[in-house]
Amino acid sequence: MEQMINNTLLKHNIGIFSYGRTQSQRCPNKMLRGFDQTTIADILLKKFSEIGGNTFFAGHDQEFKIKCEEHGVDFVQRTLKSVTIDEPQTECLSFLHDVEYDYLLLVNGCLPFLKQETILKFLDDVVDSDLKSASAVIKRKNYFFDLDKKSLNFPGNLKNLNTKTVEPIYEFANALYFFNRDYFLKNGRYWDWETLRLIDLENTIEVIDIDTEEDFFIAESIWKNQ
Repeated sequence: MEQMINNTLLKHNIGIFSYGRTQSQRCPNKMLRGFDQTTIADILLKKFSEIGGNTFFAGHDQEFKIKCEEHGVDFVQRTLKSVTIDEPQTECLSFLHDVEYDYLLLVNGCLPFLKQETILKFLDDVVDSDLKSASAVIKRKNYFFDLDKKSLNFPGNLKNLNTKTVEPIYEFANALYFFNRDYFLKNGRYWDWETLRLIDLENTIEVIDIDTEEDFFIAESIWKNQ
C-alpha cells in the first residue's frame, strides 16, 4: 500500500504538507503542548510518516524541526514574518516558492481525528478527476439562518421541526486543500471557486478543528475516551 501511495505521489509530483506556528492568539502553542499523552503535532506527523515520501511540515520554531526529525518527515523553514501575520496567504505560505512539487495537498494540522485513510481517499479522488483543485465539505442537517436571521434552508412558514426531514446544507470542512502550486503563486489564491470540486466527508468527528481553548478541551476529552 505504501509503495502504491508513493508511486502516485511521484508520478504526479504531488506533495502532502501542513504548517504551523506557536503564536496562535486563540489557543497558544496548541500543536506542541500536551494533548493527553501526545501532541497535535505528533499525531499529524505520525500520519505523514506512515504515508511515506513527498510529505513535509513547514514551521519557524525549532521544536517543530525536532518533531519532524523524530518522525522522519521533511521540515521546511518558515520566515519569522510568515508566522506573525494571517494574510496575505502567499506570504504565510511563502515557503512554497522553495518546494518543487507541481501539485500540493494541504492537510489542516489541527484536526487530530482526521484519518490517514481519509487523506488518501481524498487524494485518490483528485487523481481520478484529472488533478483538478478540490476541497472537502461536510453535510449538515439543521436549521440555518443568515445574519439577518432569515432562514437559509427551510421555508419561513414551517410548522413541524424535524431535523430528519430538513434540507441539508454543506459546510466547508477546513480540512483538505488540493491545488496547483503555480496557480497559487501566480494568483495569490488556492483555486477558482467557480470550478472548485467539493468532496463530501462523511465522518463529522474527523473535522473537529482546534482553534480555541474550548476546542482544545473538547477534542482532548474525546481523544481520551475514544
